[in-house]
Amino acid sequence: MFYKKYIFGEIAVCYQEVPVEGHEGKTTVGLALFPVGEEKEVPLDSLVQVSFTGDETLIDYTLGVTMRNREGTLLKVEEQAAEENGVVTRLRDARGNVYLHHLEYSPKTGVFTVWAEYCNLTGKEQTLESLQSFSVSGIHALCGGKATLAGLRLHRLTSAWSRECRPEEDSFSNLGLDTSWARYGVKCERFGEVGSMSNRGHFPFAAVEDKERHIVWAAMMEAPSSWQMEVYAEKETCALSGGLADYEFGHWRKRIAPGEGFTTHRAFLTVKGSVLSCCNAFVAEQEQRLEVPSSEESMPVLFNEYCTTWGCPSAENINAILKAIEPFPIDTFVIDCGWYKPDDKGWCNATGDWKESRSLFPHGIGAVSEAIRAEGLLPGIWFEFEVAGRDSEAFSREDMLLKRDGKVVTSKNRRFFDLRLPAVNGYITARMTDFLVKNGFKYIKIDYNDTYGIGVDGAESLGEGGRQVAEESLRWLGRIKAAVPDMVIENCSSGGSRIEPKRMGMVSMCSFSDAHECAEIPFVAANVSRVIPARQSQIWAVLRDKDTPSRTVYSLCAAMLGRICLSGDVLNMSPEKVSLICEGLDFYRSVKDIVRDGDIVGIDCDVSYYRAPYGRQIYEKQLGNRKLVVVHALQKPDAVEVSIAGYRLVRAYTDIAYTAEDGVLRLAAAQEPPAGTPFFGGVLPGEHGELVFRAGAFLLEKET
Repeated sequence: MFYKKYIFGEIAVCYQEVPVEGHEGKTTVGLALFPVGEEKEVPLDSLVQVSFTGDETLIDYTLGVTMRNREGTLLKVEEQAAEENGVVTRLRDARGNVYLHHLEYSPKTGVFTVWAEYCNLTGKEQTLESLQSFSVSGIHALCGGKATLAGLRLHRLTSAWSRECRPEEDSFSNLGLDTSWARYGVKCERFGEVGSMSNRGHFPFAAVEDKERHIVWAAMMEAPSSWQMEVYAEKETCALSGGLADYEFGHWRKRIAPGEGFTTHRAFLTVKGSVLSCCNAFVAEQEQRLEVPSSEESMPVLFNEYCTTWGCPSAENINAILKAIEPFPIDTFVIDCGWYKPDDKGWCNATGDWKESRSLFPHGIGAVSEAIRAEGLLPGIWFEFEVAGRDSEAFSREDMLLKRDGKVVTSKNRRFFDLRLPAVNGYITARMTDFLVKNGFKYIKIDYNDTYGIGVDGAESLGEGGRQVAEESLRWLGRIKAAVPDMVIENCSSGGSRIEPKRMGMVSMCSFSDAHECAEIPFVAANVSRVIPARQSQIWAVLRDKDTPSRTVYSLCAAMLGRICLSGDVLNMSPEKVSLICEGLDFYRSVKDIVRDGDIVGIDCDVSYYRAPYGRQIYEKQLGNRKLVVVHALQKPDAVEVSIAGYRLVRAYTDIAYTAEDGVLRLAAAQEPPAGTPFFGGVLPGEHGELVFRAGAFLLEKET
């Protein structure tokens, strides 16, 4: 029986050919990952999870529960090639279906990149209904030396507009994944997203933790279209798998002609001692894959005029803003939505035609782009090129729009271009790509504010149609880069609804949330930092006339968890506020390397409800002997204390009284709101109708 074990760093990679229970003479090939020294012979199932139309199930009571372990997973190893940092396994089934399973190891991050290639060598057309990017089995806890599911916990990141990537932890027992006396069938937790917003409900991440042994198996994957992950429990071990949403979950089915094949998106796997260390490793893996334009190397500060003009930019107000922001060390100026809207229409429903407004820009938008460059700034502009709004002429161009069951897909006031069509390619090239080149824009903010759902026509299944359109959307990113070398691309989608690793690997940064002015921004920013590089996390600091100094500091400190993007009331700002903002930006420059390259060493947050964020967060990031501590507290009157044992305070940005003595950083208590003060707008008001905001950013250095 085939068995191989390889050691990569601190992880043992075990391949084993195992007999399939109830199918005499049949085998499959499993993959298990363990910390070195924790290897254990436990039941495994197939490392290639595939299903074809008509496949039998290998285990009863699974129809409608999972498409794992169908007939197609009866495999044998034909060949295995192992190199210093990877293993490629060639497998075949009895019908002539052949697979290449790839596992590549990064010594720098301790992360495996995994994907599967399928080739149809059967001589007949085959119809795939599932082909997953990865599957790792044999995951277990120990009790009395025996494998068990007891004590295992599942970690996921739930996501929603302005509440992206929130950590969620459940026991296997609560999820119904533990075993009962009746060991028939399997238990399965299947989750993911359906449609073109890839992380509207979950981010494509999962981790299984054995708390007692401090072992975490974690996975993250590319997921530009409908996707799924599964935690599959049978007897006393479980498997973690994921990839493209299958026929049951995402209506995906694809015909493969003889001699042709299909390749999955990539997934990322690791085994470490904590969930946070797994997240740090995944972020580091993404960071080393990025190819950023030269203008992005220093993580420049941006200004976006949206929260200044509210979707009505013009040559007049942009020129006024440019003069007002001269005191700030800003590098990029972005013109947001509305530059194309007719005088009698709003920005949202006017998308699709992409004709610059001559009333807003009488001398052309190119003249404004030139004015931005004259100030030494990189000019940027907003597009939502994949959709047509109801007030546009394009909205009625049914020949160019996505359909389902022969009818145009309409989400209230939006329809979607079919990016697969040559006519659409030409249309978007003329209105977007040529426009960027003509007007000298070197930065594009790409927005996407709705989803076409389970899929679209134009392929053998709705899910395959949706997958094809999503792939075309990614190809457009490459076309933009080819047309404008060194182009900076910002990925936005109703907040962070498309921040999965595949798309993020092709862009410079993302707008992760539209909660620009809300008190919950630092909590969302901290969560997002678990899964995307800080250099890619654009965080808005919206400046308002009415803001107290504490509120201004609160906003700027939140933005220090990633990339700073300023906006807001800058036209009549007091000298005192300008000075306070400049102080914060200067502090940011001094810690930018920690923000960009450091590891998160702590996120201590006791806020349970973001719309009423009564609590505090302590965020810590370390690089070498330096540490950045960012504290946010809202409405919690007691003092905030942070252990800084072994460190000395070098610099601070805060307007709150603090001390740093005896290994403790202490922020002074806030004045408590009057007794019986009611909730208003989801948060408690403080004195004079202002929220009690407290925040500070602190640079520490190890004591010698």
